[in-house]
Amino acid sequence: MAVVIGTRNGFELVDGAGAEDVALGVGLRPGPRVLRRFEVPEKAVRRPAGRPRPLAVREAAPEPAACEVRPRRHPALRFAAQAAVAAAFCALLSLLFLYVSGATTVPERTGVVHVQVGETLWDVAERSAPASDPDAVVARIRELNSLPGTDVVPGQSLVVPHGTP
Repeated sequence: MAVVIGTRNGFELVDGAGAEDVALGVGLRPGPRVLRRFEVPEKAVRRPAGRPRPLAVREAAPEPAACEVRPRRHPALRFAAQAAVAAAFCALLSLLFLYVSGATTVPERTGVVHVQVGETLWDVAERSAPASDPDAVVARIRELNSLPGTDVVPGQSLVVPHGTP
């Protein structure tokens, strides 16, 4: 049984109170009065007034979806793929280290050297700036001396980047 109680602030619905628990005209607390008693069925589901009633929808089992099971790769192939990714990561990390350490840059300071017998422009670049990339140093030597090619002669004086970057 449910009982509606009028209070100073509005109305209250009290569940589970029996007729013997609350008499008409007598309140549960000082002040309120019982206004109406009515029976509530056991299976009734209470919902707030603003909420719409649920639609009666028959539950149907979903149709099984056809899906392909991808075969698992052989562990050796997975290991090879992981090793390739690790090698690529290490290569990128080493390139980053070379860039940060300055090994790929050409020194700003210059000096004059003479080409020795049997020496190439590559050898001069390695001798003048050993901590730098020889290709970059050769390009800088050609730029500083306005050389059209890489041919040098013994005794030729060249302005070269000197030292460490």
